Amino acid sequence: MQITTYHIHNVLRAYGKQLSLSRRGASKTGLAMPDRADSITISTEARRKAVIEKVAADIVERIVRDGPRDGMEQEAFKQLEEEYGKKLALNEDGAELAFKVIDKENGEQISALSIEDSSFLKRRLEEITKDKVNANMFG
Repeated sequence: MQITTYHIHNVLRAYGKQLSLSRRGASKTGLAMPDRADSITISTEARRKAVIEKVAADIVERIVRDGPRDGMEQEAFKQLEEEYGKKLALNEDGAELAFKVIDKENGEQISALSIEDSSFLKRRLEEITKDKVNANMFG
């Protein structure tokens, strides 16, 4: 099928007519034309949740990068260990968070956890951290 410039010109002209008619119709009926720029309003609860998620993500990132250093980081990591039932350490092999289990008495590594277990523990650490941030910032 061949589309000629004549057809394209007619389509553009028809579109222009519809656009001008819709503007005139809206002004005659008293309807306001929609603003070109949309505005988004965020509820207080949504802003609060966004702040909590951002702060918690920063804390988890610090834990991944440097290990649990300060009070809230240590509290969150200790709660994760208590829930897991064994002492945990972070694997230092790079950007991805991986956990290993530590023998309590000897303090030596028993075994590295699987990727699935490490992923689950990371998600749980994020949840614990969000709860702690929520309690400390807004509690």
